Amino acid sequence: MRYGNIPSPHALIAFEAAARCGSFTRAAQELGIGQPAVSHQVTVLEEQLNQPLFRRLHRGVALTGAGQELYDSVSAALGHIDQTVENIRTRRGSRISVGTDFAFASFILMPHLADFTTRFPDIEVNVVTNQTGRFGMDENIDIELSFGHCGPGGILLLAEQVAPVCSPAFLARYGFAQTPDALCKMPLLHLDSEIKNRWFNWESWLHAAGHTPATPLSGHRFNTYLLVLSAALSGQGVALGWTALLQQHLQSGQLVPACPITLSSERGYVLTSRSAPRRQSQVTAFANWAREIIAYDNMKPFGTAPEDSAPDNPDVA
Repeated sequence: MRYGNIPSPHALIAFEAAARCGSFTRAAQELGIGQPAVSHQVTVLEEQLNQPLFRRLHRGVALTGAGQELYDSVSAALGHIDQTVENIRTRRGSRISVGTDFAFASFILMPHLADFTTRFPDIEVNVVTNQTGRFGMDENIDIELSFGHCGPGGILLLAEQVAPVCSPAFLARYGFAQTPDALCKMPLLHLDSEIKNRWFNWESWLHAAGHTPATPLSGHRFNTYLLVLSAALSGQGVALGWTALLQQHLQSGQLVPACPITLSSERGYVLTSRSAPRRQSQVTAFANWAREIIAYDNMKPFGTAPEDSAPDNPDVA
């Protein structure tokens, strides 16, 4: 399709700037050209339309009726073009960086990330991990998914919910611990943390369950939750299981409850936006998606102890 009645784009841009600024001189300064060039472009446009677009005043210019009609159309068209170009520029190849810890990335993000890509093919996600899931003043991180209390501006995605878990083989050997005291007689798997009381450990979980161990707790210690999980899967002991993280393992039966007690706290995984305003739409899309997939996962029932599990066996070493 040809648009034979559209004047030169240069003339339309000069006209729009002059009308908006109310001055040929200020329009020239904005466009980075000389005032005579703006005046020439407007004159050419008036000759093409065969009527004046401006009334030349002592200081500046004012639109005529025809000029106002043309200005309304040109400014709307240029505004639409500008917005379209901005949308295309920010959408195509847009990338957001999501910072979190190893466990959340492994158990929540990675199993679902293909779904996000399918829904939002124009948004690339760069997943960055460290042990703590906290990234301080790192300006490259758009979204932080860290464990702790939810502060102002944060979104609590996953509340802390913890139950003792073990492998089916371990359960068959040691039996189901009906009480916290029975748990203390089993090999326990500990997660060491540099931040005290950041999340449940065995001591704080047992205390919240109303039990104070008579002797110090024994068992293997690890500095990452991935190692704790690996030890539990291989039957080396009972681990504290953050049930939202371990949905796949619980649903598949790789892990089973070792005790009937599940405890919660006010802590959890918190989503905090740290992005520049121009990436806010991408961040919002990711945040909404994360809440949706986590809500769906948590609709699945938490596993229960097998009916034929062996009774407590406190004498097993």
